Amino acid sequence: MIAMPQTTITDEQMRQFREDGFVLIENALAPYGMSRVRAAFEHAQRATEPAWRAMVQSGVYKGGYGNGPDAHTMSGVYEYDHLFLDVAENPVIMPLLEQVVGPNVQSMEIVAHCHHGGTAAHTGWHRDWPPYRHPKYALKVKAFYFLDDQTEAMGCFTVVPGSHQWDEDPPKDRYTGATLEQMPGMKKMVGPAGSVLVWDVTLWHTGTANTSTCDRRLLIYGYMPFWVKKWESQTPPDTIVNWANTPLRRQLMGIHAVHGRASWDRSDVPYLPEHAELAAAKKF
Repeated sequence: MIAMPQTTITDEQMRQFREDGFVLIENALAPYGMSRVRAAFEHAQRATEPAWRAMVQSGVYKGGYGNGPDAHTMSGVYEYDHLFLDVAENPVIMPLLEQVVGPNVQSMEIVAHCHHGGTAAHTGWHRDWPPYRHPKYALKVKAFYFLDDQTEAMGCFTVVPGSHQWDEDPPKDRYTGATLEQMPGMKKMVGPAGSVLVWDVTLWHTGTANTSTCDRRLLIYGYMPFWVKKWESQTPPDTIVNWANTPLRRQLMGIHAVHGRASWDRSDVPYLPEHAELAAAKKF
C-alpha cells in the first residue's frame, strides 16, 4: 500500500512559505509512483544524452540550470512522456500554488535536471530576478521534486531563508568558488526521494558541488499567474493542447483562463465545449 500524501496546506506551511520563502512537502510524488517517475526521467535522459554530450564537446553551452559539463538539463520532456504534464497539476501542491500564486496559476516551465556525481557547482549565488513584489501573491514560484534521497554532499539546492523579503541582491562576488558555502545563513535543502520543495524565485540561492558518487536528479516546474504570456506568438504544441482536456488544464498550460479575462486567452486554440459558458461570461 502506498500512503497518499496530504492535499491540503496547513497554516504552519503557509507561515513558513511567507516567512522563509519555501516549504518542503514529503511524499509528493505518491500519486504517480516513484518507479514510474524515475522511468520517465531516465527515458528522457537517454533520448537527450547524445545531443547533450555533443554540446559539452563543442564547448558552447546552451540552456538553463547549469546545462554543461557538470549538469544535464532537459527541457520539453513532456514530448517523451505525458507523465511530466500530469505532475504539473499535482494535487499535492495545487492548493498551495493557488494560495501563493493565485487562482489563475499556470505552469511556465517543465524541466528535468541531473547534476552528476563528482562535479563542481554549476551556478553561483543569485536570485532569478529582482525582488518584484505583489501585496498578496508571489509572482513566480518553482517546485523542485527530488527523485532520490537528497543529502548535503549531493550538490543540493541551497537557499538563504527569508532573503525573498530583502531588497538587496546576494554579494555573489564575495561568496564564490572556494567560498561559495560560506554564505551566512545558508541552508541546504535535503529530504527523502519523492519530496517537493516549493520556493519563491526571489530567494537567494545556489547549487553546491556534488561531492558524492550519486547523481542529483530533479524535476523542475515554474509557476506564474496566467496573465504572464507563456507562448507569445508560438501556438502551443499539439502535445500540450491534446493533454489539456479540461478548463483547468487549459489554464495551467497558458491557453485559456478559468479565472481571468477573455483578453488573456489564446485565440489560435478553440475553446473546449465545457469552457464555452465560462468564456461567454467573461466581460473583457
